[in-house]
Amino acid sequence: MDNMFGKKYSRSPAKKRVKKMPTMAVDRISELPDALIHHIMSFLQTEEMIRTCVLSKRWKLLWYSMPMLNFSNLIWPDQMFIIFLDNCLEHLKKSVNFTIDSVITSFRFSMHNYFRGIHAYLLDEWLAFVVENKVKEISLWIDVDSHYYYIPKILFDKAIHLTSLTLFGVELDTSYSFSFPSLKTLNMENVQHSKTSKEDGVVKFLLGSPSLEELNLCDYVFFKTNHDVQFRLQSSSLKFLKLRLVEDEYELKIQVDAINLESLKLQGLNMDDVNLSSCKKIRNLTVFHCAEYQPTLQTLIYNLPLLEHLTVRDYDSCLDHLKVSGQHLKSFKFKYFYDMVNAVTIESAPELAYFYYKGNANRNISIKSSNSLDGKITLSDPPINYDTMSYNTDWYTNMLNFLLNLDCSWNTLSLIVYTAKALILPEKFKRLCRSPLLNWKHLRVITYIDKPERVSELKDSLMWISPSLEILSITNDDEDDFFP
Repeated sequence: MDNMFGKKYSRSPAKKRVKKMPTMAVDRISELPDALIHHIMSFLQTEEMIRTCVLSKRWKLLWYSMPMLNFSNLIWPDQMFIIFLDNCLEHLKKSVNFTIDSVITSFRFSMHNYFRGIHAYLLDEWLAFVVENKVKEISLWIDVDSHYYYIPKILFDKAIHLTSLTLFGVELDTSYSFSFPSLKTLNMENVQHSKTSKEDGVVKFLLGSPSLEELNLCDYVFFKTNHDVQFRLQSSSLKFLKLRLVEDEYELKIQVDAINLESLKLQGLNMDDVNLSSCKKIRNLTVFHCAEYQPTLQTLIYNLPLLEHLTVRDYDSCLDHLKVSGQHLKSFKFKYFYDMVNAVTIESAPELAYFYYKGNANRNISIKSSNSLDGKITLSDPPINYDTMSYNTDWYTNMLNFLLNLDCSWNTLSLIVYTAKALILPEKFKRLCRSPLLNWKHLRVITYIDKPERVSELKDSLMWISPSLEILSITNDDEDDFFP
């Protein structure tokens, strides 16, 4: 046969085709050990876990041995949710006969719609089932706009393996005996007492939980009689305590006897009514939206010899000048938008390494430390007309005085303001005062920059404020981040 150039060529023999066998997809997930599959499935709702039974023969019964159960009616109509709960319970009860070492480690139940008697009946049965199967973690979340769930007796005297308990929107009957020998974490929010209660629930939990290490009380109402307005929270094992009370509990007197307490968070309390005299091992203290009519906070700080981390936010104090000291104090965070405390002095803190402030620039804060600190300062004064001299003189004066009064050495400092104009000093203002000569070395500025040429103006102004700057970074961020 001739080709296009007139030359002869012979056709090469056809190659024998090899028939390709179809490749089988490898099910690598099913090859994983049960413990790892259980961990992956633990991030799913129980109804989603059950759907995996159609994936393969191995997965058909895998959900029966799931140690974590998580139920929520967020996307379920009420009647369907009840049927689903009932069927799941019946299947799991039957699976006990063929599931080896069936242990339920976690049971979580959340009811976001109207809670009714039929829900309570099923939930009672579920709690009895999981307690019998040595459950370690229980979380109950009931929408309090509907109806509180009455906790059954079995939870109080049979849950001997329980290590973590979270209760929201439930009702306690303290006429029962409380026995939680393994409980380490207790979270209670929007919890009320039944009509048959004669004692406070938290007090009984502490008495019946010898291993309890963490207690979180939010919007909790203590059980009071006509003559009982003082409560004693006593525990030798407790290490972490958070108290956030409702407004009508403001005048309640609380004595905390927790000799091994290391971390304490208080919110919405009158500090004058809280006795912490026995808590000498506190290392972390947070005070938020509290009040005092005597210098209670300052006295408390002075009497905590091991205090390392202190956070104070929106504290209604009788003091105009708050003094903070501590031989082991390492960090101090002060978020303040009230007008009560106008001056803060940090002194006698040889280990202080970090300072954070969020508030107005018209406050006098002095840090007397021989250490070089890392810090973050957010000046959250509302924006003004920075282009009008009559408006901005006070702002720039307050800002520079605030920064000068800090009077300490910084390793790195982050400065956050609403807009770049807040840090760009007008030339007329510069001529009225000398350069502050702040001793900054490493500065990071986070602000809103409205146009690119503003960056150069900002750099020039910051170099005037601190000629010693070696490293300066400027991050353009949205102004919404600068308000609480």
